[in-house]
Amino acid sequence: MKRFALVCLCMMVCSTVFARDYVKLQAKEMGHAQKYSTTKIYFDSKETSENVEAKTNIVVKDPHIMRVAEYKKIDPKKYEEKIKADNKEYDKMEKVFKKRGNISYNSKAKGDDYYKIYRITEKLIRANNLDYINWRIGVSRSTEVNAYSTDTNYININTGTIDNFLDNDDALAMIIGHEISHNLLGHQIRSNPTIYHAKVIDSYLGGAYPILVSSILKRKYLIDSKNEEFAADVEGAKLALRAGYNLNDGSEIFSYYNTLFQTWDYWQDHPATKKRIENLRQNRAYFWDEDMIEEGKANIYNSEVLSVKISSDRASITICGNPNRIKRHEFYKPETPAQVYARSAYKAYTNGNFHKSAEYFDEMFKLDTTNAPAYLYASYANEYLYKNTGDKRALEKAKLYAKTALNLDPQNKYMKEQVEAL
Repeated sequence: MKRFALVCLCMMVCSTVFARDYVKLQAKEMGHAQKYSTTKIYFDSKETSENVEAKTNIVVKDPHIMRVAEYKKIDPKKYEEKIKADNKEYDKMEKVFKKRGNISYNSKAKGDDYYKIYRITEKLIRANNLDYINWRIGVSRSTEVNAYSTDTNYININTGTIDNFLDNDDALAMIIGHEISHNLLGHQIRSNPTIYHAKVIDSYLGGAYPILVSSILKRKYLIDSKNEEFAADVEGAKLALRAGYNLNDGSEIFSYYNTLFQTWDYWQDHPATKKRIENLRQNRAYFWDEDMIEEGKANIYNSEVLSVKISSDRASITICGNPNRIKRHEFYKPETPAQVYARSAYKAYTNGNFHKSAEYFDEMFKLDTTNAPAYLYASYANEYLYKNTGDKRALEKAKLYAKTALNLDPQNKYMKEQVEAL
């Protein structure tokens, strides 16, 4: 009886003394929402990811002799005629896709879904000379926003990804470009040995030492994996840009991922989304947009619409490559480290960031001492650096690089002018 009375007393105290003010609770929760609101996170990260290309009104010396790629610019009228002819072929394919309804008995994805992904992937392939091989594309029925790649030429994308970016082909192009890039850059080949050796040590060896070795290998895999994601984000964006997709609109994918729960990325195989946004923002500032877009147009103009068939597994489609591409040796080649530095150094220079330009040129010259135009622009960058800072070391470098450029290309008038000017 005493215990019952005590319980009743406790209930009365709780209902009176500790009655909650839910208006105050709501106000407190709205304080948390200022930090965690997915709307705020989405638009904050969208603004960051879109603000990727540095702008400048600085007029600098630029004889336009640096090239990002060798291609012949296509006449706009001829290009439009080519696109109209290609669209007729696409229209025929679209009718075939829609008639098929459910293509895959495994994923139950619709023909419309496959056609949409086919068009985006096929454009990425043609714009980047990737039709030296057949590409297999799977569409899986899943609400999860995800995509992945395996083997050398297989890409899988979930219907949840298509639904979330149904009206944003730019985002889908960046997602598919990212997965293609994993294959192009050999990330599976690079990572699989580390995973294999860690599993072998775990499975067949005992004791503290093998466990320590296994942990070191796993840690190496996680570091490599995050670096591979950064590289695939940038390379995928380049593939999409050449295909004519808008990278600012495409960056919505990062805004979406930034609204999801994210743990400390130390033990994760993917980097935090904020780091991925910053990675793309920095690298994006050094893209040569006009040249890369024109290069993509030239590649599309000089290729034909790629046929597609249902794969023998009946769960994917195969975009058929062009055997003539192999014969002509015209196919995608990843940039060398020297080319990355040259492209970034030149763009930093035209953006007026002379410190970065000089730094990247110096890194390039550790790898390539034969590029005469690069030495000329390095001279320009150090000349402006001297004018802005008064650093005499920059002036000496400007003179040295101008002379080196002239020695490499004695007949070039721009190099003669720079040597005389200094």
